[in-house]
Amino acid sequence: MQKFFTSFNDVCQKVFDAFIKFFRKHLLLIVFITLSILALVIRMLFIDFVSGDMKYPLLLWFDFFKQNGHFLAFAKINQLPKNDYFYGYYNFMALISYFNAKPIALIKSISFIFDFGLAIGVSLIVHHFTKNKTTSLISYLIVLYAPSVYANSAIWGQCDQMYVCVVVYFFLLLLKKKNIWATLVLGLAMGLKLQTIFILPLLGFMWLNKKYRIWNLLLIPVGFFITILPSYLFGGGFTEPFKVIGYQFGQYPNMNYGSGSMYAFIEMSSFRDYFNNGVAVIFAIAVLLFVMFVLFYKKVECNDYNMMYVAALYALLAPFVLPHMHERYFFMADIFILLYVIVHKKQYYLAPLMIFSSVNNYTHFLTGEYIFKFLGQDCVRLSALINLSILIVLFLNMKKLFNNKSLIEKNN
Repeated sequence: MQKFFTSFNDVCQKVFDAFIKFFRKHLLLIVFITLSILALVIRMLFIDFVSGDMKYPLLLWFDFFKQNGHFLAFAKINQLPKNDYFYGYYNFMALISYFNAKPIALIKSISFIFDFGLAIGVSLIVHHFTKNKTTSLISYLIVLYAPSVYANSAIWGQCDQMYVCVVVYFFLLLLKKKNIWATLVLGLAMGLKLQTIFILPLLGFMWLNKKYRIWNLLLIPVGFFITILPSYLFGGGFTEPFKVIGYQFGQYPNMNYGSGSMYAFIEMSSFRDYFNNGVAVIFAIAVLLFVMFVLFYKKVECNDYNMMYVAALYALLAPFVLPHMHERYFFMADIFILLYVIVHKKQYYLAPLMIFSSVNNYTHFLTGEYIFKFLGQDCVRLSALINLSILIVLFLNMKKLFNNKSLIEKNN
């Protein structure tokens, strides 16, 4: 009997040792899977929350595609209520309408999938710079658990992670020197949301440094066409996908819609007319071009680290100076500021500040209450002040680029 227990103890010890060996060897994978599941569980806790946008128009759109033959509904797209999203999103709406499940769960599931795709894309970019699996995993988890990310998808049920996810892979392809594929992917992102244009100055920076061929831009319409192709295949009108752009500009004439842009500081009713709105757009374009001119004039080198800087700068600067911005239009800035601080290994406080700025504005739309009740509407100005502060830090960092090849070389 003692021999039996001795043998049994030896077997248990070997099993335990094998388990410990497996655990140590695959620790990152185990952490990755465990925390990914937990991130999904957290999102599922909010699955039944109905935001204003979910009630109108997202659930109405789902019903429209469900009741009109799924993709065949594109033939009647002019009957869609509040038809102001690009067709890349409608394709997903038509696809999920085939499933017999709770509509709100199906709609949010699209955003959940892109949350994870976004997190993976961010981790791949971080790995490109750091070659460190642990840092890449940490960046993956930060994205998944960032309040503005799961608030946008799990609570709001919105789609900003969709186009930003595609933009992240566009940037990754640029880093891999695959400019043609990158531009095609950028066209796909454009087919999801117009705010993709915030990243376009990066291509200008690359072109001025002879790292990008201007003819590649012809692939943007090709990528965009891919997103509207299902509409044409199922009987949609040729001009219908392009009416969305005019509808968006006509529907939102105010200078600001609860976002942390520079227009949070300005309250003038005269800015609502189209003339002054046009002046504001011209001013914004002038600012964006001036920054590009400074980068070119000072001969800032187009290396990977400086591309990361330019991408982060414009992801924040563009929505800050442009009129008609909504709360969610700073979502790209949330992600690229996060990438910037991880890649450059400095000023980590910028990432939580940026994310707080977004969540601060989300809260009022989602709950009707401001985070700081004593500030009231000034909470929006607080977000604008935070965004301005981050921009000032980034501009101060730009000065270092004038005398150094990249910010990272200053640290090493």
